[in-house]
Amino acid sequence: MTRARIITLVVLVVLPILFLVGTGAYHLWSTGWAFWAWWPMGLSLALAYVLAWRWQKQIRRRQAEDPEHLHWTDRDRLAWKTVEERVKAADAIESDKFGQPRFYYDTAEELAGELAHIYRPDATDPVGLVTVPEILTVIELASHDLNELARTYVPGSHLMTVDHWRTARKAIDWYRQASNVYWLASAVFDPIKTAVRYAAAKYGMGKPLELFQQNVILWFYSAYVRRLGFYLIELYSGRLKVGTERYRELMKEHGMEPGGPAVVVTPEPRETASPGPPEPPKPARPKGVSIVLVGQVKAGKSSLVNALLGERKAATDVLPLTREVTKYELVSPGVPAHLTLLDTAGYGRAGADADNLEETAGAVQASDLLLLVTHARNPARKADADFYARLRQWFKDRPHLRFPPVLVVLTHVDLLTPAMEWAPPYDWAGGTRTKERSMADAVAGAKESFPDVNGLVPCCAAEGKVWGVEEELLPAIVALLGEAKAVSLLRCLHAEADEGKVKKVFGQLWAAGRKAIDLVWSGLPR
Repeated sequence: MTRARIITLVVLVVLPILFLVGTGAYHLWSTGWAFWAWWPMGLSLALAYVLAWRWQKQIRRRQAEDPEHLHWTDRDRLAWKTVEERVKAADAIESDKFGQPRFYYDTAEELAGELAHIYRPDATDPVGLVTVPEILTVIELASHDLNELARTYVPGSHLMTVDHWRTARKAIDWYRQASNVYWLASAVFDPIKTAVRYAAAKYGMGKPLELFQQNVILWFYSAYVRRLGFYLIELYSGRLKVGTERYRELMKEHGMEPGGPAVVVTPEPRETASPGPPEPPKPARPKGVSIVLVGQVKAGKSSLVNALLGERKAATDVLPLTREVTKYELVSPGVPAHLTLLDTAGYGRAGADADNLEETAGAVQASDLLLLVTHARNPARKADADFYARLRQWFKDRPHLRFPPVLVVLTHVDLLTPAMEWAPPYDWAGGTRTKERSMADAVAGAKESFPDVNGLVPCCAAEGKVWGVEEELLPAIVALLGEAKAVSLLRCLHAEADEGKVKKVFGQLWAAGRKAIDLVWSGLPR
């Protein structure tokens, strides 16, 4: 449909409405009902103002409470606060600037400088830190998202040009000037009634329209800053080195969309668990989740692995058989993901040595979820707390890595007071039996030692006494699958960005050489 036909249809629709408005206003004025009709209209518009103010406040509160992206590190969250501060400061910006393209370019440049300083405090040029393909990736991803937002939520965005939007803004100013002339002329003939109607119109109709216009403009500006800020954070963290297409593929494979909810993964049928290296994943199946178990010697890690697998696969000797990490595969009908269990060597009551810490930290870095296994009756929990603190510091010294979510698993709860009683099931959170209160006290004590973990789960993994694994532990793991997949995504982005760099350079040189030969060959005389 051509522009002229669209304008014709709009005029034909608007003219009858304007005619009815004009004749109705004239009738109210000629019959003397205008003054009395203005009061209910003014009250209605005043109510609209109150509702607009409240709803706008709720929208901004929800925007401020948007969940953070799970694959982000602490440094990324700090950078996101800078983005949100710029969004909150939008109210102080002059409205005329929102219609200037240069303003958005300057905003992008300033935001890039602020975020680059967080990742590289010594940086003076935000562009000099990254490659040209990475910059183009940011532009492509942010432009795509903003295009989708505009097409979906802005009526007529596919029809109106930039000049149309500017004309619409001018039309609002013209309306205000014409309205002022009307009120001035009306005040000459009837100043009292005009003053009353003017107050009702100004605070009834004017404020809702002003809030609506302001909200639309700030909505687009906020979306622009947030989308651009998100991808700039991904840029300076090194996660866009994989390129646009691969970045989107990895996000979808791990059940995530930038700025959107996690993708729900359907459960898989149960498979036979077996130790050894995992099979190559099939493209149609969801990505698995790696779970690493750490803890002291005799804490019950191997027994817990056997309880999770449902059969005796891990050795439960008094001393660890090897310092290496042992892998086990598990697919449970109650867990919508393929689980890889990484059983690490235990450490003594004196804590882990430097080699053990480095080895365990490497296993944790390669995992998506950490199970810190501790004895429910073990008074030497300080060794676990010290090891956990050293492990967190190891990740803190490497800000590009993300510490995985942590579940503290309290084993051997069957030995809690009364030790001779074992009659599951137990309601440790709200039960009144002595054993249940002992479990609650053990969980509370562990909470003091590990205040920042994602959860604490009591269970028993002893053969013939298994309890709490399916009832408590597996549901807790399922609740953290989204965050665990985010850790897996972060690891994949960094791994793929670092591999094949030299190979890619040779490929680019080969392609450039072939292109140069083709140009020379095509320029030779025939």
